[in-house]
Amino acid sequence: MEIPVLKPISTARRPFVCLTLVFSLLTLICLTSLTHAEEPASPQWQFSEELLEPVWKGDTVRGESALFIRDLRTGQTKASLLFPAQKVLKITNSAGDITYEEGRDYQWKPGSREITLPENTRIVWKFPTQMRRPANSQRHKLTHRDGHGEIFFGGQLEYHDLQTCITYTHAPVDWSKITPVFDAKVLPRTIKKLQKHDTTSIVLLGDSISTGCNASGWAGGAPFQPAFFGLLQENLQHHYQNRIALTNLSVGGKDTKWALTQVDEVVKADPDLVIIAFGMNDSAGRSAEEFKANTKALIEQIQKKQPRAEFILVAPMLGNRDWIRLKHELFPQYRDALAELTKRGVALADMTSLWTEFFKHKQDWDLTGNGVNHPNDFGHRVYAQVLSTLLIPEDETNAASETSLPPEVFSLWDGKAPIGADQFEEADVKLTLHRPVKPNGAAIVICPGGGYQRVVTGGEGHGIAAWLNRHGVTGIVLEYRMPEGRSFVPLMDAQRAIRTARAHAKDWGIDPAKVGIMGFSAGGHLASTAATHFDAGDSQAQDSINRQSSRPDFAILVYPVVTMGETTHGGSKKNLLGPDPTPEMIELFSNEKQVTDQTPPIFLAHAVDDKPVPIKNSQALYAALQEKQIPSKLLELPDGGHGLNGYKGPSWDAWQKQSLEWLAELKFIPQQ
Repeated sequence: MEIPVLKPISTARRPFVCLTLVFSLLTLICLTSLTHAEEPASPQWQFSEELLEPVWKGDTVRGESALFIRDLRTGQTKASLLFPAQKVLKITNSAGDITYEEGRDYQWKPGSREITLPENTRIVWKFPTQMRRPANSQRHKLTHRDGHGEIFFGGQLEYHDLQTCITYTHAPVDWSKITPVFDAKVLPRTIKKLQKHDTTSIVLLGDSISTGCNASGWAGGAPFQPAFFGLLQENLQHHYQNRIALTNLSVGGKDTKWALTQVDEVVKADPDLVIIAFGMNDSAGRSAEEFKANTKALIEQIQKKQPRAEFILVAPMLGNRDWIRLKHELFPQYRDALAELTKRGVALADMTSLWTEFFKHKQDWDLTGNGVNHPNDFGHRVYAQVLSTLLIPEDETNAASETSLPPEVFSLWDGKAPIGADQFEEADVKLTLHRPVKPNGAAIVICPGGGYQRVVTGGEGHGIAAWLNRHGVTGIVLEYRMPEGRSFVPLMDAQRAIRTARAHAKDWGIDPAKVGIMGFSAGGHLASTAATHFDAGDSQAQDSINRQSSRPDFAILVYPVVTMGETTHGGSKKNLLGPDPTPEMIELFSNEKQVTDQTPPIFLAHAVDDKPVPIKNSQALYAALQEKQIPSKLLELPDGGHGLNGYKGPSWDAWQKQSLEWLAELKFIPQQ
């Protein structure tokens, strides 16, 4: 049988008090819009390993930000790059949805740092006068150092919308004197835990930068990139293929004096690693000596209560050099003070030196997220790159390499996805194939949760695939489409994923009779739908994938939404069926009512204290399975709530252990 080839798809005391109030006002908006660190900022953001490759390594910079300014004297419109460009590969707007054309929209010369714009360019540009505002005309007083007006302030996406992203190649550079290096001896306990694939608890304590301010995902705009802590979490999970439990205790406008009041909150999270990120608000006038003393006391008080905790101290980015209230000379002093605190168990993440180098070649408006003291998407990525370098060995592209092959990404529908009634839409539905080094033939399509509003691919997707790989099982992460009331669309994607796995069984080292499906929360509803709504395939189909059966050989459902009845999750129901579904649709997608004697074996795990998705969902399905004598098991977990304590702890470990034992009992995998 001819199998179509799937092609990989190529985050003095008086002035100090005054400035603290200003910073608090500047960051108030951050406090009302903080995104939880464990979830992606938006369903439209897709993790990219390339974007987290350090800008100081290699020969390619991806998505460097720039704001084009027209010189009032010469009339030339230009922006500068960090490095002399050998070749400009791509220029887009910050949202990433407009790609500009060389010649028409921009010009450049090999070996030059400058990108210039012709008259009829589509690229956004501004006069330098437009980057200022009259005195006392803005909500926050941001007086320019030269006394002429105020720095233009952007609280949300204003700078993001003005900036452009440039990807280019350049000759290699040596920034070794200012960039971090990995040293396992500095953070030995954290590194060891990561390398053992154990759940690692990280606490972030900082100011508004650490709440995520001005990352596009925080502000709700494309490309919806998470802030640096979200990027770090995703990057660690991707490289180590484990779970990262990140607790963000950061609050906008705060400083190291405030941090000393948060010791109990930090310890409450049981951290393996604490990231301390202050300095921007302290720089109103707090001396380096006091800054150091506060930080040292914070470390000592945490260690007294949590002896095993290790630390990363963040020397912050530089604020706008033209803001009159900012004591710019304090930043390098803070960096040096933090460096004096480093020792075994305490590392330094030096953003200050990098931004100092950046400002040799670029302007603040190229890199800022708000005009004065926050990074943009590019800056948040640099933060994540520095932190990642301290935690991921340079020669370790994948810490799970002993058990996993490099992941491969495929397009499920080749861009043309069905929506029913012979209608199609342009949608790039992705499958990420995680193959074990030693496969046992079993494969599982993984459906992450997200309330049918987004797909949480970290702890419920790629991390699960890595766990499966350690047990010889191939993991296939499905980033299914959101229904938006088109009830059958996610099911079409799940069925196609199962058929695809069978069609490519030989190439992927899969036994076509051992292809299962797994789902979490709303992804559990999708998986249970696939397990109760399937067909044998169309033997006459021209597309050989469609000839395959969509029936999974087994299903594993973890805190799943099952019913669309009274005990359902309201958000999932509305997103799947729309605001006013018919009784027939409610019945059809209440999967406990769709069990037949052809339903495959199903393992369920659910915490009795799950409030968003009550355990009655799993209990009802289990009862229906038992009535039809379908091999099944319900693991009622004593605690953990929805999400099982953030993918960690005894309840999380229990379902993983027992689901593998269950699969072995049914002969889908060897005895563990």
